[in-house]
Amino acid sequence: MQVRSYGITDRGRVREFNEDAFFVDDAHQVYAVADGLGGLPGGAEASKRIVELLRQSMDQIDATEERFDLAELIIGINQIISKEGLDAHPFTGAGSTLTLCQVVGDQLLIEHVGDSAAYLLRGGELEKLTIDHTMEQELIDQHGEEARQFMPPEYPHTLTRCVGQEGELRVDQTRLTIEKGDRVLLCTDGLNKVVTEDEISEVLSTDEELPEIVATLANLANSNEGPDNITIIALLIG
Repeated sequence: MQVRSYGITDRGRVREFNEDAFFVDDAHQVYAVADGLGGLPGGAEASKRIVELLRQSMDQIDATEERFDLAELIIGINQIISKEGLDAHPFTGAGSTLTLCQVVGDQLLIEHVGDSAAYLLRGGELEKLTIDHTMEQELIDQHGEEARQFMPPEYPHTLTRCVGQEGELRVDQTRLTIEKGDRVLLCTDGLNKVVTEDEISEVLSTDEELPEIVATLANLANSNEGPDNITIIALLIG
């Protein structure tokens, strides 16, 4: 499959710094967004370091000949981020979300940790392909949607998994067959927690070029007060 891509990151309207980062590699058809944990002093360092490590890894792989294990790659990155984070910030460490995808033939491979997200738009229908690793989602899984009625306010933003954590990291893996005309969206929660899925679907369905689509989505987040950093990658499968 051929892939056209475009990505941006935006500070938003509230945060003083941008702790997001993104990775676009059309040669290997690998794409990723990372959202550094704002409550940790090394959040911005972690997200940017993840992108740096992804770039270093891809530079060592011949895109025409080699395939690689994405989960193994992320686990290796986690070990590096964990060690470096604790070295730099002994009391807190450093952490980041990571949502990564690769197109291999007609397969879309997704690796996911945290509460950034991946979506697939096909035939006008938008489907979320990832599950948030948050205390909010954990409580909903245990008690159903009614759990929202007694949800502590910090739960939607409290991660249960992140790159940079100590010990074993569980990485969600998803594989699906893609078709020509499909559109894939990767984003940090600065987009999908302030812009509805109906709005995302409407913008992603337009005939605009990818840069205009991505800019429109970022503007929608900022028009809703832009409370967080906003990072978006849009892919068109051809």
